[in-house]
Amino acid sequence: MTNTFLNRVSAERRVLSVVNGRLSRAYQLTGLSRAAISRWRASVGLDRTASINPILLSVAEQCQRLSDRSNETFLPLEQLEVDRIERQLIELNKELERFL
Repeated sequence: MTNTFLNRVSAERRVLSVVNGRLSRAYQLTGLSRAAISRWRASVGLDRTASINPILLSVAEQCQRLSDRSNETFLPLEQLEVDRIERQLIELNKELERFL
Protein backbone atom coordinates (compact mmCIF):
# COMPACT_ATOMS: atom_id res chain seq x y z
CA MET A 1 0.00 0.00 0.00
CA THR A 2 1.39 3.40 -0.93
CA ASN A 3 1.55 6.14 1.70
CA THR A 4 -0.57 9.05 0.53
CA PHE A 5 -2.40 12.01 1.93
CA LEU A 6 -5.65 10.50 0.67
CA ASN A 7 -5.06 7.35 2.72
CA ARG A 8 -4.63 9.55 5.79
CA VAL A 9 -7.78 11.56 5.10
CA SER A 10 -9.77 8.39 4.54
CA ALA A 11 -8.51 6.83 7.77
CA GLU A 12 -9.14 10.02 9.76
CA ARG A 13 -12.68 10.27 8.42
CA ARG A 14 -13.36 6.72 9.52
CA VAL A 15 -12.08 7.46 13.03
CA LEU A 16 -14.11 10.67 13.26
CA SER A 17 -17.25 8.90 12.07
CA VAL A 18 -16.80 6.18 14.73
CA VAL A 19 -16.50 8.81 17.48
CA ASN A 20 -18.99 11.35 16.17
CA GLY A 21 -21.60 8.73 15.36
CA ARG A 22 -22.13 8.32 19.10
CA LEU A 23 -22.20 11.97 20.14
CA SER A 24 -24.48 14.95 19.74
CA ARG A 25 -23.33 17.72 17.44
CA ALA A 26 -22.16 19.85 20.38
CA TYR A 27 -19.56 17.24 21.35
CA GLN A 28 -18.11 16.29 17.97
CA LEU A 29 -14.41 15.49 17.57
CA THR A 30 -13.12 17.87 14.89
CA GLY A 31 -9.78 16.27 14.05
CA LEU A 32 -7.02 13.97 15.20
CA SER A 33 -4.40 16.49 16.22
CA ARG A 34 -3.39 16.44 19.88
CA ALA A 35 -5.01 19.87 20.28
CA ALA A 36 -8.31 18.71 18.76
CA ILE A 37 -8.35 15.58 20.93
CA SER A 38 -7.58 17.65 24.05
CA ARG A 39 -10.39 20.13 23.27
CA TRP A 40 -12.79 17.27 22.65
CA ARG A 41 -11.86 15.56 25.91
CA ALA A 42 -12.37 18.82 27.81
CA SER A 43 -15.84 19.28 26.33
CA VAL A 44 -17.00 15.67 26.76
CA GLY A 45 -15.29 15.18 30.12
CA LEU A 46 -11.79 14.07 30.97
CA ASP A 47 -12.98 11.22 33.18
CA ARG A 48 -15.40 9.91 30.58
CA THR A 49 -12.71 9.88 27.89
CA ALA A 50 -9.74 8.60 29.94
CA SER A 51 -9.82 5.11 28.43
CA ILE A 52 -10.49 6.44 24.94
CA ASN A 53 -7.63 8.95 24.88
CA PRO A 54 -4.74 6.49 24.43
CA ILE A 55 -6.56 4.74 21.60
CA LEU A 56 -7.31 8.03 19.85
CA LEU A 57 -3.72 9.23 20.17
CA SER A 58 -2.41 5.93 18.84
CA VAL A 59 -4.79 5.95 15.87
CA ALA A 60 -3.92 9.60 15.20
CA GLU A 61 -0.23 8.68 15.07
CA GLN A 62 -0.95 5.80 12.69
CA CYS A 63 -2.98 8.11 10.45
CA GLN A 64 -0.11 10.60 10.39
CA ARG A 65 2.21 7.84 9.20
CA LEU A 66 -0.10 7.20 6.27
CA SER A 67 0.82 10.57 4.78
CA ASP A 68 4.43 10.81 5.97
CA ARG A 69 6.31 10.25 2.75
CA SER A 70 9.75 11.17 4.12
CA ASN A 71 10.71 7.57 4.82
CA GLU A 72 8.54 5.84 2.23
CA THR A 73 11.51 4.74 0.13
CA PHE A 74 13.11 3.03 3.09
CA LEU A 75 10.11 1.90 5.13
CA PRO A 76 7.11 1.10 2.94
CA LEU A 77 3.80 0.91 4.73
CA GLU A 78 3.12 -2.69 5.55
CA GLN A 79 -0.30 -4.27 5.53
CA LEU A 80 0.30 -4.82 9.24
CA GLU A 81 0.06 -1.04 9.78
CA VAL A 82 -3.28 -0.90 8.01
CA ASP A 83 -4.49 -3.91 9.98
CA ARG A 84 -3.39 -2.21 13.21
CA ILE A 85 -5.56 0.81 12.44
CA GLU A 86 -8.50 -1.51 11.80
CA ARG A 87 -7.95 -3.24 15.16
CA GLN A 88 -7.69 0.12 16.90
CA LEU A 89 -10.97 1.25 15.33
CA ILE A 90 -12.67 -1.86 16.72
CA GLU A 91 -11.15 -1.20 20.15
CA LEU A 92 -12.16 2.46 19.97
CA ASN A 93 -15.72 1.53 19.10
CA LYS A 94 -15.92 -0.88 22.05
CA GLU A 95 -14.64 1.79 24.46
CA LEU A 96 -17.11 4.31 23.10
CA GLU A 97 -19.95 1.84 23.62
CA ARG A 98 -18.93 1.42 27.27
CA PHE A 99 -18.48 5.05 28.22
CA LEU A 100 -20.45 7.30 25.90
